[in-house]
Amino acid sequence: MNQDKAGKTYWDRTWENREVLSAVDPRLPGLNNHINRQFHEYFQNAFSGMTTKGKKILEIGCARSQWLPYFAKEFGFVVSGIDYSEIGCVKAREILSHAGVSGEVMNMDFFNPPAHMLHAYDVVVSFGVVEHFKNTFDCINAYTSYLSPGGLMITVIPNLAGLVGLLQKKLNKSIYDKHEPLDMNMLREAHHAADLTALTCDYFLSTNFGVLNMDGLSRMRTVTRIKMFFCRALSFTSMMVWQIEEVIGSMPSSKMMSPYIICRGKWAK
Repeated sequence: MNQDKAGKTYWDRTWENREVLSAVDPRLPGLNNHINRQFHEYFQNAFSGMTTKGKKILEIGCARSQWLPYFAKEFGFVVSGIDYSEIGCVKAREILSHAGVSGEVMNMDFFNPPAHMLHAYDVVVSFGVVEHFKNTFDCINAYTSYLSPGGLMITVIPNLAGLVGLLQKKLNKSIYDKHEPLDMNMLREAHHAADLTALTCDYFLSTNFGVLNMDGLSRMRTVTRIKMFFCRALSFTSMMVWQIEEVIGSMPSSKMMSPYIICRGKWAK
C-alpha cells in the first residue's frame, strides 16, 4: 500500500495553521523573493521549447499552492491541482481566487485518478511530494498516468541527502522521519524506471537554510529556542549569499549545500 509517511492528519493540521498567501510573483524585488525568482528562471528555461498558452498543467500536492496562479499568469497554462487534504485544497482555491485566476482544485488521492484525468495533461509538476513515500517509483509511475503522450514532468524535492538533511535530522528528527532522503541519482532512476526520459536532473540553488522545519517542537523549551536561534542565523547566512548572487550571479549548486533537487522528464510513450 502506498502510504504518505507524514499522513493526512499532519497535513490537515499544517495547512489549517497557515495563512493564505499571495501567488508567486517573480517581479517582486528583495531577498525574500530571491528563491521564487530563481525558480521562475528555471521554469522559463524548462518551457522555452514548447507552446504553453492554453496547455494543461496539473500540480500534484497542490495544498495552499502559490504556484497554480503563477503558471496561469506567466505562461498561459490552464491550471488544475489535486491534494488529499481538504483544508489544503480550500486554501489553494482561495489563492487562485485572490489572484483572479480560474482553475480546478480537486480533493483526491493521486494514486486513484478518475478516467477523465488519465493522460489528460501536457505538464505535471509537484513540489515536495514524492519524498514522503517509501517507494519513489510508485509515485513517479502514478504521475505518468496523468501525462499526455510526450508530456513533461517536473519534480521538485528537498535535498535531504546533503547538509540540510543532516541538520534537519539533528534539529527535528520527527520531521526528517516523514521523508525519504533521496539524492539526485535516486530521483533520476525513479523517473527512468517509469518510462520517463530525464532531460535534466540537478541539485538546485546554492543554499537555503530557510527550508529547515521546526514544526512540532515545544516553543516553551529552552532547547527549542536555541534551535530556532540557530536556524535564524543559518537563514541569515543564506540571505547574505543571495545578496552576493544578486550582484555576481548564481553560485554553483552541489549535493552538500543545495536545498532542492529538480528532475525534468518527458514521457516517452
